[in-house]
Amino acid sequence: MQQPVHLCFFNTNVPWGGGEQWHYESALMARDAGYRVSVVTNAGSALAKRLAQEPGIELHSVALGALSFLNPLLLARLASFFRAHKVDKVILCLPRDMKAGGIAAKLAGVPDIIYRRGIAVPVRNHLLNRLLFRRVLTKLIVNSLETKRCVLGQNPGLMPEERIHLVHCGLDMAGFDARQGQPLVEHRPGEILIGNAARLTPQKGQRLLIEAAALLKGKLDNFRVLIAGTGELEAELKARAKELDVERHVEFLGFVTNMRAFHDSLDIFALPSLWEGFCIAQMEAMCAGRPVVAFRVSSIPEVLLDGETGLLSEPNAEGLAANLLRLGLDADLRRRFGAAGRARVLANFDLPKVFADFERCLRAPV
Repeated sequence: MQQPVHLCFFNTNVPWGGGEQWHYESALMARDAGYRVSVVTNAGSALAKRLAQEPGIELHSVALGALSFLNPLLLARLASFFRAHKVDKVILCLPRDMKAGGIAAKLAGVPDIIYRRGIAVPVRNHLLNRLLFRRVLTKLIVNSLETKRCVLGQNPGLMPEERIHLVHCGLDMAGFDARQGQPLVEHRPGEILIGNAARLTPQKGQRLLIEAAALLKGKLDNFRVLIAGTGELEAELKARAKELDVERHVEFLGFVTNMRAFHDSLDIFALPSLWEGFCIAQMEAMCAGRPVVAFRVSSIPEVLLDGETGLLSEPNAEGLAANLLRLGLDADLRRRFGAAGRARVLANFDLPKVFADFERCLRAPV
């Protein structure tokens, strides 16, 4: 009897993020589809802790650094693991995973060595990257067309077009819908609630959202901005809200676990990110039927259709405030955009559809 194809997901990131969510969901769906699945993680990582609760997943731990690919003993141990477990395909996450895991898989004779790039940042054009992309990796998965553009930006010939596969991040819409319940925050009479959910970091642009709130004062009288998340800018952002005298309009919720309840509280979702690989938060908002206001940067326009599911502007507080005002004053437009956004996620980004795209990559010739 033919043995099932053995997929090895290789992700040594310690915190939880979009890449870890993709590897987690893909590993579980692959297991349920009949693949043999193993996952190489950092022993103390958030991904390892979640997968430890899942049956049918073989977990293995390794600690990697940026220069681990120069350690011959580590590479030999990884190669021995790939050979002993008869791994057919390895899916690599971080650049350090690509280097150490990719080289070890090549040494072990793994036939399909796939690197998933989930961040829209250029790949530097140096000898090591050229060797890895041309001689080690068999395929490249990108999570957006913007990510693909950035990968090839400094070297258009880094990898042949036919070996690059677009597999968007997906959203488990059925699971998300099942979490419906009471909204997290109650509307006050006549109030417009604007929400943002992200790490409090410069990339996510909450400072511009707070400045947009200051511009909305006197134009949209009864509104609140709900900011969900934690991060290194928390104290600075709270100080900025006080400085601009919008403390009564801006509320920091801290870390929120029930994102369905959060989105069900909102009238508008604001995404002031200055760049994104592929933002799950905007898909969650769209799944909940909420219109999205964002900036016309990186991969965001691939998900949010300007004038159909939300509104885009240049990355500044003035454009953000103008679009928030437009939606804040027009309930019909909010409903229309919200319904179109949910339909778009269902058609293009629902998890089963995205996993089918992943399987097409797995079946593609090496």
